[in-house]
Amino acid sequence: MQEKQILKKTDNVSIRIDADLSNRLHEKCIEQKINLNTLINHLLEKQVNWYELTTEMGWVSMFRSTFKELSDSVSKETIENIAKTTGSIDLKNSLNYLYGYIDLDSILDLFKKRCQNMNIQYREITVNSRNKIIVRHDLGKNWPFFILVQMNEVLNEVGYKIINDEYNKQGFTFEIIKI
Repeated sequence: MQEKQILKKTDNVSIRIDADLSNRLHEKCIEQKINLNTLINHLLEKQVNWYELTTEMGWVSMFRSTFKELSDSVSKETIENIAKTTGSIDLKNSLNYLYGYIDLDSILDLFKKRCQNMNIQYREITVNSRNKIIVRHDLGKNWPFFILVQMNEVLNEVGYKIINDEYNKQGFTFEIIKI
């Protein structure tokens, strides 16, 4: 199925930027094989719709290796307990702050954005009229347990649940059904 492309209204804006920054932006355009307008729009959109909001909500970033070691240094049970309590409260607060409501679409959209901003491979497909999520990551053995328990707690509150979750060293998959 091909998505319809919606043309958005645009404005012409003239700005002055440092010459070194301009050179780096042009190099990035060549690297990513996109034009300067597309790159700048993408960067501004991420800044306004992700970085500023997550900073306001109190999200922190850290090195992957540090995160992985911290996550893997505690038991699966401890990770799952954190996900059920603080993790699910944080997720609900984030969803309300970003979207103003909590439903299946907002939960999946936030998870997808989290993965994209963490450079985690994320794919969503429909299998037998169910949402199936496929994730490839390098965040350790406990990260999938945290994510799935956290998400399942919130999904249950809006009438959905996670089933058929599978794990391996490089990733995990799960499906979501209506309950």
